[in-house]
Amino acid sequence: DPGRYGKNRLGFSQEAVQKRTFTKWINSHLAKCVPPLEVTDLFEDIKDGVMLLALLEVLSGQKLPCEQGKKLKRIHWVANIGTALKFLEGRKVRVHRLLCIKLVNINSTDIVDGRPSIVLGLVWTIILYFQIEELTSSLPALHALSSSASSLDSSTSSTDTTSPPVKRKPLPPMQGGARKALLRWVQQTATKRHGLEVKDFGPSWRTGLAFFAVIHALRPHLVDMERVWRRPNRENLQEAFLLAETELGIPQLLDPEDVDVDKPDEKSVMTYVAQFLKHLPVPKQSDSEGQTVDEREQRKSLRELKMWLDQLERDAVQAQETEGNLAQQYQLFKSLRVQLEMMRKQVEGALQSTQRDGMLTVDQALVKQAWERVSNRLLDWHLQLDRSLPAPLDMVGTWLHEAEGALRQEVTVQQAHEVAASTVHRAIEQHKDVLRSLDSHHQVFQRIHKDRSVGGVPVPPDQLQDMAERLNFVSTSSSVHLAKMEYLENKHHMQAYLTLAESKLRSWIIKYGQQESVELMLRNYITFVEKQRFFENYEALFQSLKQSAEAYVSADSSVDEGETGVRRFMREVVTQWRSLSMEVRSVRSMLEEVLSNWERYASTVASLQVWLEDAEEALSQPENTKREFFRNLSHWMDQHAAMNDAGNFLIETCDDTVSLELKQQLLILNGRWRELFLKVKQYAHSDELEKWRKNHLKAVWALKELLDTAETKLNAPVHVSFLNVRAFLQDVENTKQKVVAMETQYKLAARSAQLLAKDAPQDEAARVMATMATAKSQLSKVRERCPSLVRECHVLLPLLEEMEKHINTFYQALEQASRITSSERDPDSHTQQKHKWQVGLNDNELLQEYQNTQGVTAQIRVYKYYNYIVLPKRPITIAATKHPFSQALLKEVGDWRRQEEANNCLRRRFEESQQELERVLKKSQGCLRETGEAEELLKKHTEYFGQLDQRVLSVFLKACDELTDILPQEEQQGLQETVRRLHKHWKDIQGEVPSHLIRLKVEVEQSKVLLILQNCRAELDREMQALSGTCTSERVIKEHRTFFRERKPLTLCEKRIRSMVDLCHKLPDNDAAYRTLESTRRAVEEAAEQIKIIHLKLEQHPDKWKEWNERYCELSDWLSSQKRQVRLLRDMAINSSHQEQALREAVDSQEENLLWLKSRLAGLSEVSSELEVQRQRAALTKLSTDLRLGEEGSAMPQYEELREEVNVALEEVLTARKEAEEQTSRILNAESLEEAKQLHLIHQVCVELILSFLHHLKATLSAWQDFEAERETVWRFISNTNNELHKELIFNSLGSLRTELEYNKELFAKVEECSVQADLLLEMASDIHLGPKNHTLLLQQAQSTRDAVMQLQDHLNKKYDAS
Repeated sequence: DPGRYGKNRLGFSQEAVQKRTFTKWINSHLAKCVPPLEVTDLFEDIKDGVMLLALLEVLSGQKLPCEQGKKLKRIHWVANIGTALKFLEGRKVRVHRLLCIKLVNINSTDIVDGRPSIVLGLVWTIILYFQIEELTSSLPALHALSSSASSLDSSTSSTDTTSPPVKRKPLPPMQGGARKALLRWVQQTATKRHGLEVKDFGPSWRTGLAFFAVIHALRPHLVDMERVWRRPNRENLQEAFLLAETELGIPQLLDPEDVDVDKPDEKSVMTYVAQFLKHLPVPKQSDSEGQTVDEREQRKSLRELKMWLDQLERDAVQAQETEGNLAQQYQLFKSLRVQLEMMRKQVEGALQSTQRDGMLTVDQALVKQAWERVSNRLLDWHLQLDRSLPAPLDMVGTWLHEAEGALRQEVTVQQAHEVAASTVHRAIEQHKDVLRSLDSHHQVFQRIHKDRSVGGVPVPPDQLQDMAERLNFVSTSSSVHLAKMEYLENKHHMQAYLTLAESKLRSWIIKYGQQESVELMLRNYITFVEKQRFFENYEALFQSLKQSAEAYVSADSSVDEGETGVRRFMREVVTQWRSLSMEVRSVRSMLEEVLSNWERYASTVASLQVWLEDAEEALSQPENTKREFFRNLSHWMDQHAAMNDAGNFLIETCDDTVSLELKQQLLILNGRWRELFLKVKQYAHSDELEKWRKNHLKAVWALKELLDTAETKLNAPVHVSFLNVRAFLQDVENTKQKVVAMETQYKLAARSAQLLAKDAPQDEAARVMATMATAKSQLSKVRERCPSLVRECHVLLPLLEEMEKHINTFYQALEQASRITSSERDPDSHTQQKHKWQVGLNDNELLQEYQNTQGVTAQIRVYKYYNYIVLPKRPITIAATKHPFSQALLKEVGDWRRQEEANNCLRRRFEESQQELERVLKKSQGCLRETGEAEELLKKHTEYFGQLDQRVLSVFLKACDELTDILPQEEQQGLQETVRRLHKHWKDIQGEVPSHLIRLKVEVEQSKVLLILQNCRAELDREMQALSGTCTSERVIKEHRTFFRERKPLTLCEKRIRSMVDLCHKLPDNDAAYRTLESTRRAVEEAAEQIKIIHLKLEQHPDKWKEWNERYCELSDWLSSQKRQVRLLRDMAINSSHQEQALREAVDSQEENLLWLKSRLAGLSEVSSELEVQRQRAALTKLSTDLRLGEEGSAMPQYEELREEVNVALEEVLTARKEAEEQTSRILNAESLEEAKQLHLIHQVCVELILSFLHHLKATLSAWQDFEAERETVWRFISNTNNELHKELIFNSLGSLRTELEYNKELFAKVEECSVQADLLLEMASDIHLGPKNHTLLLQQAQSTRDAVMQLQDHLNKKYDAS
């Protein structure tokens, strides 16, 4: 195809141009290395990755790890290339998003293999992102027209913030990519000034004028544009490249002949032109802040957009506060939401980052915050409006918001892939929980939508219609959303697996250490790859990913487009895995090779050190002893070479420390070897001579054995017969095939003979050469005879076969004619009647066969090589007259022959029908005995036995009846026996088929039950594993109930067991299907028991109550502390209003904890046992009562009453004090001593009364404090004991039962003591004399404490009796 050839030739030429250009570009950077490096053949020099890493170090200024050495293996090459690719991929998270490096279909193995297209693609990627993109990203934005337009828009736009600002598209720094940016720069800065039209980086540059225009734009004094217009292309190109190199320092990457073609390579031209950007003058800033006009316009647009969003938010707040019915409110909301949606695209465009680091500017961040604020306010308002609808439509609206939130949720992946997969999985479960109510809400809404009202209450039609559209959107989008989330989960699992494999591969492809570390690494490799089923796990992951990807694409075909398409990702996974798996498989061979070299090095070093010590001692021995000792010096020379080979390999593949040790050890051993070898090298020759002699004798003996065997077979006499000649031909062909081995053996013997003849004695050398001459002569004879013998045998074999055929035919015909002739006189003979029709062989046929035999014999005698056996001669007497049979006899023979043919037809028909029947019976019997998958067998056997009918048996019986009519009586009995046997076998199978199919159905039902039970056990194992991990028992028990209550696996099992029972009733009582049924029932019962036990364990697991107990104890402790504070107030008896207020505020603050406990208890009641929930509910009720009493009837009222009592007491004391002062005054002013004494006695009585009253008050307060302390102790014991008694008794052994009983006895004794304390509390409350209200409260508290102790004692008694 000329067109295809032209395209290929063009592709090859462009590939060659790119190779030359990229090589020059790389060398221009590698020249900066110390020492400088140079690439000569790009495809070969880049294979080991050393040059590539050096280039990246120069471009990035970073130091990269590199495997170097003279004997690097492929695995090290792959490691270097992998390091480079990882570095390139890592650049995309550290540079501007426009500079993200994307490596598409570039793998380490392709670079190592030197694939031209892949190597050029990688180098082009490096050039694009390290030179072209980086240089073009610094170009000033070329948007003159856009700037003018935006200025005009800003001047004419309204400043009214209630209407949207004029839509302006944000201006990124460079639109259209690096190619368009570079081309635009060339056009606007160089070519347009001179009237040149540059539309691409191909043919537009062929004349060289565009290059001169670029140089003129940078250095106008260097180029005379008028002069270059009229010159040839090559001359312009040559001068432009030279001028750029000498004046601007730009390397000449292009050759004129590469550009002066019809279609110059665009990538090469772009690479060269981009270098001119380095010489751009630094642009001057137009103002103090250095902002361009476009940036100022963009900031102005963003500020206007923010003002509009703020105004929209204020409008939403005002509209939300406006009075009106639901329909009016919804119309206001809808108008504002429409305005917001109209601005969505403009806001999204304005929020595109224009910074090099990808961050938003301050104005963009403010716009984003304003947008999110307005969106959230409208969303909350929408939810409020939906909740304002009449029930049950309000529930549908609330659920719609929840479902829409689930569909809007996007999982932002900012962590490891495995963690991301878990996050996605949790999101999937949450979404499924939300969407599980879709059908029920849809049914409710359909009824309401049909009536347009709820219970006669009308619903705003706009709101109802919007809800219908939203519900339809949720219904249609839920499957797509779930398919996407499942695909993302599998995607992150796959990425995590590939990341793990790559990290393992990097840990194996390193500079190795000592032998022990390599062995450990090999064991780790075997554990990871073989024991953990590395490749099998990938296949399972890939199949799961493939299924989810196909489901995602089928649900939403748009996801398969662009660079992030699903199928594109799948292809990348396959490509990455192909490279990764190949390298993982090669690791083992590399590790084994390193271990092999370590073992060889260790063994040769040890043996060589011992031999060197012995050899150094042998140097002082006599000459004969030294000669004998160094007789096998060549062996130690081989050992020395092997040691050096292994050591050098290890030096290249091991780390610096180990390599240094090996170098030092080899240096010492080689020095000792060198000194020794210089003294004993003369002994190496004698050893070699003996070695050559042995090798020669061995080779000659093998050659002689081959030649003697060949001559024996070729010279052996052969008796003429077809079989003998064919056997002789096989021997000759075998000998011919061995000629190659003889020649090889002769060459070995000749080579050893030449080596031996150089240094051996003269007579021995002569004998050796004579032996080789004889062997050569024998070999030549064998080589010459084999082809001729093969040709003669191939000619002779057909003749012998024909001769033997004629001889056999002749004798058979002769004997047959003789028998028939001798039996002619017996007309009643059955044999004669049977063979009459064969008498047609006449005298001429016998003579013809004899003549044919003689002719073949004459041809055979031409070959003189063979010995012949005389052909047997036998007299042949043939009557000259014609045979005496008459025409009647010939007619009789013809009739008999036709009858015989008809009988033979009947026999054949019977045999064929019998064979067909036996085949069917055999296949049916095989089906009845066949084992395997029950469901597949049922389908297969049902189809087979359904097609089986009576026609096979009918055909057989009919053929039997027809054959019986022609058989003799003695043969009919055997035939009837065969018919009865096959008929009985047919009936047995027909009777067994229904039972067999029923058994298969029973087994199918059993397999389905076992599969369900297997899923149940897997779920139970997963739940226990999750419970032992970080998952809480509350979540596990919800998942448990979701699985076993909603899916109802045990109900399905029972249904299938009932089906098995119905099937078994159709079988005999002792059939094996009943045993299958019983075993299935036992399995289901065991599974149900296990499910019940696991559910009980989950309910009794204490972790779900941990937070509840902590908050409960916290609130209880706080209540106790407040009671102590109240007692302190009583003791102080001080009027402190601010402490009273603080106490009230503290009580109010604890109401939140109490409400949390109540709501949490309601949630835990669904996942805990009823007994535990009742116990905790009673405790919470008591705590709530105490808190309410503490707030309403204990703390504050008691404080008020106590304050009143104390004030009264103080007034009485003050009154008594006044009276005492008055009494003292009266005593001192008494008129007589007797009057003074009487007044003094009265004063003493009053003082004693006051002291007695104060003492009684102090004793009462102390008794009250003791009562509260004892009561708090009792309640703490009750709370702790209840926490211990909530678990059910589950014993694993007799010892655990005994321990539990002893603990219950101790607990029972403590409860008895606590009961006594409760009775004492009741007595103490009766003895404490307070005011009526406080006294009644104390009695109630004591009675409630005593009741709680009694309840605890009853609970303990029940538990003790049960155990």
